[in-house]
Amino acid sequence: MKAKKVTALLMAVLMTAGCLAGCGEQQAETSETTSGQETSADASKEGTDSAPEESSEAADAGEPVKLSIMLHSVNEVPEGSIADQWVDQLEEKLNVELEWVIPPSSAYEDNLQLYLINEDKPDIMCFPTEWLTQTSFTDACQSGMFYDISDQLENYPNLMAHTAQISWEALDVFNDGRVWGVPRSTVCRADGFLLREDWLKNLNIDYTEGELMTLDEFYDMLYAFTYNDPDGNGIDDTWGLKSYATDNGSLNSNLNRIFHIGGGEAWYEMADGTVTNLKYSKDHDYYKQYLEFANKCWKAGVMEPDAFALDGAASKERNAQYGCIAEYPGNIDLYDKEDRTYVYCPGVVVDGDPIGTYTYGDHNTGVWYYYAISSTCEHPEKFLELADYILSDEQWINLNAKNLVDVGFVMDADGNYDFSMFDALKADDEKNGTKLANTSLISAFLRRSDGAEFFIAKTNPPERQKRLADLIEITFDLYWPAVDRGYKPEVATDPIFIEYKNFMIQEESKIITGDKPVEYWDELLDGFYEAGYDKYVEEMTAYIDSLK
Repeated sequence: MKAKKVTALLMAVLMTAGCLAGCGEQQAETSETTSGQETSADASKEGTDSAPEESSEAADAGEPVKLSIMLHSVNEVPEGSIADQWVDQLEEKLNVELEWVIPPSSAYEDNLQLYLINEDKPDIMCFPTEWLTQTSFTDACQSGMFYDISDQLENYPNLMAHTAQISWEALDVFNDGRVWGVPRSTVCRADGFLLREDWLKNLNIDYTEGELMTLDEFYDMLYAFTYNDPDGNGIDDTWGLKSYATDNGSLNSNLNRIFHIGGGEAWYEMADGTVTNLKYSKDHDYYKQYLEFANKCWKAGVMEPDAFALDGAASKERNAQYGCIAEYPGNIDLYDKEDRTYVYCPGVVVDGDPIGTYTYGDHNTGVWYYYAISSTCEHPEKFLELADYILSDEQWINLNAKNLVDVGFVMDADGNYDFSMFDALKADDEKNGTKLANTSLISAFLRRSDGAEFFIAKTNPPERQKRLADLIEITFDLYWPAVDRGYKPEVATDPIFIEYKNFMIQEESKIITGDKPVEYWDELLDGFYEAGYDKYVEEMTAYIDSLK
């Protein structure tokens, strides 16, 4: 076993007085005037246009190429664990030596900021998706701190085949054809609802899994789940729809999905070519339709009256009392129990809706964090080779199973998985206090944008795996891609804007509970535009137009 391949960050070493001064000046100066960035830019001016030639003394001598990679969503890579063994396999296959740089998650972005103003940085840095539209990242790219990899991508067929085109477009941060990183993909999808299968049967509700419902059918089902004693215990202890309060106090019921809203921040291109945010638009009433339907459900009692007092954890403890739960079909395994199972409804259609089929956008760029290659990295092509290999069929088996062939599982000629080896490792962990069964790196490093099977537990029988895969494919078909790339206009950081937006969240709860009429939303919108949303619309529209 080689020496430990994980670097624990001690950021106090970086936070010298000079470093802190530079960090403060970063807010007011352009990236070209920051000392650390000047060094990167001067050292690799050509790196802003293309990656360097594939040559070095180490590579010529056959020595492993060293790569330090900053990770997010991974707490550790325990020595001897399945993940560590996976790394050994990658290193041998690709002749690389990998070092993992793992900052504490609570200070992850602070670490990123510090690295941006210091010469000594990892070869590969993992950024949150939101940084794609932040000047701290774009300035760093423009100054030569990271490589543009656009002219290299055609050499990596697996990376291209299993990354959504919209993700490459999002990484083209200047909209000029240059690409500034490798996405850690997620699937773009429109999620629906899990329905208690036994309750449907008990109430003689005729429903075929995978079919869309009408709004009336959906409401009637919620009502029956609430009042018709679906569990047959003679007690009034069930509700139709799971709902609870989010951290900001808004109601999480996901009824807004029915009206194309999703998370509420996405901008879409309408049939006439205009772009808009349906939640805050004055030209469309989809959000008012949602509020009206939510109020109808609240008044009817198909959502429990304690919803605004429950958080996600508390509501999870009551899952058995809900007949309908908004969820991704790949997560059905998390809800199915010995005493209850679920079928999946992909969505609800509103009669007369001009948009038509139930559809909305979520994960609008398909990027779930991304890796930028530092211009100080001597062999950027080695990381691209690594990424391409990980997404190959040979390695996708391991990512897909979140284990390692011949360590975590074995697979027979028919593709059936046997996890008894992994189960033994888990038992050893429990007995010895080790983490040899740790696979977090394998599951979090890279994913295929078209890999629905990633979300399906391989302990399921083949027929169940196919069922869930087919349901996940439906979520892809109903996806409505956003056009904003996650961009947030500058006015979004204005305290007045933020304060009023928070005020709206509190006030919309009054509409849902019936303390205010639905028309009150128009008044709230007027105030929102006065608080800066008019500028938001102007800036966002100009940004989207610049991408065309």
